[in-house]
Amino acid sequence: MIPVLFDRLKKCLEKCVDMVAIVFFSGILIIALFQIVMRWIFNNPISWVEELVRLMYVWICYIGWTLASRHRTHIRITFLASVLPPISGKILETVNCLLVMIFSLLMIYYGSIMTEIGGRGRAVTLPITFNYVYFIAPAANVIILLYQLVDIVSIWKKPKRAVS
Repeated sequence: MIPVLFDRLKKCLEKCVDMVAIVFFSGILIIALFQIVMRWIFNNPISWVEELVRLMYVWICYIGWTLASRHRTHIRITFLASVLPPISGKILETVNCLLVMIFSLLMIYYGSIMTEIGGRGRAVTLPITFNYVYFIAPAANVIILLYQLVDIVSIWKKPKRAVS
């Protein structure tokens, strides 16, 4: 019962992250192209577009980090884990996941503080406060924390030489 519920929750989370990534990437593309047309064809750039693209870029970077964490494609060196005995490689991979989890917990804590403080600052050309921008730091790290837990479970479920 619990594994089925966990799998459904994981798939729902993955779909949500994918949709946010698609929306933000498409938004950046469309808005940036709009700004290029306004600037170069009509010689009338719109001031808020560049700030919006810059703020959306912050979100897409964090979303990319969560996607890399989900697929285990973030930059890492796997040589040591591959030459160690199977159990030692699994321990090393687990320690790596635990270090990422510690970092994510720190990012959640300090990101929450940053989000709260960001509510005091306003964007220059947009009618928003920066807490909307900074919110992605703790939110993305909660997701990364969950993916690391899943990774630890999968590391110990894998056959002897499948660790990487």
